[in-house]
Amino acid sequence: KNSLKGVGYFLGSALLEASYEAALGFMICLIVIAMPFAIFGLDKNLGTAKKKNSSLKEIFVLDNFNLNVLSLARLFLFASRDFWFEVPLPFYLRSPNCLALGPFFPCSQQDVDQCTTGAVCDPTLDYCTNVNEGGGCGGTGLGRVIVGAFLGGYIILYGQVQSWTPQLVTNPLQQTPPNKMTEVFWGMINCFPTLIGAIVIYTSSAFVDYALGGMITWLVVIIVTFAIIFAINSSIHSFLVVKYAKSDTVAKSVGFYYMSNAVGRLVGTLGSGFLYTYAGGQVETLGGYAAGNDARLGLAACFVAGTISSLLAAVITIWIKDEDAGLKCGSCTLVEPKAADDDDDEEGADAPPQQTTLNTERSALSA
Repeated sequence: KNSLKGVGYFLGSALLEASYEAALGFMICLIVIAMPFAIFGLDKNLGTAKKKNSSLKEIFVLDNFNLNVLSLARLFLFASRDFWFEVPLPFYLRSPNCLALGPFFPCSQQDVDQCTTGAVCDPTLDYCTNVNEGGGCGGTGLGRVIVGAFLGGYIILYGQVQSWTPQLVTNPLQQTPPNKMTEVFWGMINCFPTLIGAIVIYTSSAFVDYALGGMITWLVVIIVTFAIIFAINSSIHSFLVVKYAKSDTVAKSVGFYYMSNAVGRLVGTLGSGFLYTYAGGQVETLGGYAAGNDARLGLAACFVAGTISSLLAAVITIWIKDEDAGLKCGSCTLVEPKAADDDDDEEGADAPPQQTTLNTERSALSA
């Protein structure tokens, strides 16, 4: 799913080179092509309650403590990404150099290449202006197709790492099946890419002095690192929600959990727009020309907000009551497991633990 979503990012940005209407029309055609498979190919009993549908009141019965805490943590986990990814990053990647805008950079309609990428020659003024002042200035000025490939590549990488996390990460580190300690561990690690990103953007000469090659290199390293760590966190969350859900209300529990996911994305997206726009303030170039908002400081502020959200997600997860198995990292034991009671051992003896773990993991990844 995420791989196809990444392809959609790329196609959408590429089709914008033709027109916005063409991009929308192409996406509508893809949906129309898919609809017959959904209508005629899926089991008609899917989504139909065997007994009776839950009422709206029943959906919001918050009697599952672990699931409620995990859902709140999920809200902040996904806000930690969308505080900088969905809105600020593409605007930053498209925004032009602030110092290449204004009356001191004349241009003509006959030679549009006189303006830097991300800038446009204003026919009424005959000098280079910001193609989108709301997007700020001080970014990398990359083209639409490259930005689409950048965002699409992130989504594809995230999706692949998420699906392979048990085989490549938690199994080798002896963290299968995951528990709340596993998520706290990876949740804390999730804070570092955005924290380092904020520090680098605020202080690094590559960003302060507008060294384009250094800026792009730093962004690629930070974003790829975050994509990998974030995918591991998301995979562990997907396992835990099925683990904590009550056996007779799995669909309702998972639905409530992913509703929290959507709220987190909403908070992150709205908050990112505000921070990106107002955190940096207006940039004035030579002659007092207002080039737009400072995209560098805006993106750095969004990275700070993402770091705080990651930290909150990890701290909230500590409240979950699921630490009996402890925490290992390969051959090292970070948190000693609690001694199991004899009665608990007898209850768990009926089912093979390895098979139970594998089945639960498959269910979690499917969710």
